Amino acid sequence: MVGRPPDIIARMTDDEVQRLVALLRIPSISASPDHSEDMRRAAEAVADEVRRAGGEARVVVTSGHPFVVGEVPPSRDHRDAPVVTLYGHYDVQPPGDLALWTSPPFEPEVRGGNLYARGASDDKGNLFMLLVALQRLRAAGRLTVRVRVLVDGEEESGGHSAVDWFASEADPARAAVIFDSPMVAPGRAGVCTGLRGLAYFRVRVRGAEADLHSGIHGGAALNAVHALVTVLSAVMPRAGRVPPSLMAGGVAPSDAEAGAWGTLPAGADLLGGAGGRAADATAAAEYHLRTTMLPSVDVHGLRAGDPALVATVIPAVAEATLSCRVPPGADAHVLAEALLGLLTGSCPPGADIEVEGLGVAGASRLDPADPVIAAAMRGITAATGLPVIPVGIGGSIPVVAAMAARGTSVVLSGFGLPDDGYHSPDEHLRVAHLGLGVRAAEGILAALGDLP
Repeated sequence: MVGRPPDIIARMTDDEVQRLVALLRIPSISASPDHSEDMRRAAEAVADEVRRAGGEARVVVTSGHPFVVGEVPPSRDHRDAPVVTLYGHYDVQPPGDLALWTSPPFEPEVRGGNLYARGASDDKGNLFMLLVALQRLRAAGRLTVRVRVLVDGEEESGGHSAVDWFASEADPARAAVIFDSPMVAPGRAGVCTGLRGLAYFRVRVRGAEADLHSGIHGGAALNAVHALVTVLSAVMPRAGRVPPSLMAGGVAPSDAEAGAWGTLPAGADLLGGAGGRAADATAAAEYHLRTTMLPSVDVHGLRAGDPALVATVIPAVAEATLSCRVPPGADAHVLAEALLGLLTGSCPPGADIEVEGLGVAGASRLDPADPVIAAAMRGITAATGLPVIPVGIGGSIPVVAAMAARGTSVVLSGFGLPDDGYHSPDEHLRVAHLGLGVRAAEGILAALGDLP
């Protein structure tokens, strides 16, 4: 089987694809309170998929959005079967400017071999691969592990209900399998060796009690936008490096990690393929170092006045959201406090500043020599013929740190590609990768069933 090209690997059936499309049609946007009913519908749809595998599932109602828990027994009465948690999330990012989408984000469409929809890759499509693999193994009498299912409804909006659920389990699973990271490149699967953490904030600066006339007061009155720019400048990176206090605690890449970077697509190609531009002269060359092993600070949104209007006012209030990605080895709470200190300490005299914490998630370090991860890598290759590259990724998945803290070995992989438009317009997933991911998941679960 090794070396078999992925284009002849069995695809999802028409029925399986149609069920995925139905899930993609649900606008389960966890960041918007207007979609609470959609969140419930999506959770129920996921629970139905767990039941389809012959297991039990229920939707857990929380003060935020619901999550799904379930259990699927092995095909035969294996009392000592390893316990494996399958984790994913059914919530999705807001679509953003609809004019930037070629087709509506919640009307899935196949074009050029790609399935376009919000959530196609992140994470409904990848989650569905795991669920279909579970269903197929159970139906064929080949499921040799006891599976727990945990599907989050707040992963994209900083909630922690599902994470708290896992952290409170009396007997955490030996292994967890998550499909929520991209392949290294076409034909090259990846298993994650580390994730950055996240510290997220909203900053609000006030410079006056009300907007002022810039002709009458300009040059004398404190401008909230100017004050906010000063605040943000205190944490902005210079030549790819954030302020020293935000660099504390990180670790150097291992020889294996640094060596793997030379086998990965070039940073310039990854940036260009995603429609991005290099931040500075050395950003492309340092792409893999910066996005997996170093902290970064990014401003995500700004609000002040109305740029669409010709209004000569001095804004009284300006707001921004920003986050710091925390590298493996660093303490996310320590870096969050350091970021808070930089923000508040740089506010100009006369301005009032409010900083609201929107969530902190720990960084994770995953060892590819762990017997669980090593077995999963063998399972992927046995099932698909693809080489598997151990590599860190720059994103943040809060539950991974919680799982690692409980002694659960985490297999983090996925079968989207880096240019699939995660969190962007025209998010998509290769249709051929649906079947590829199912086979890989089957291989992983089979390999984990053989663990001593």
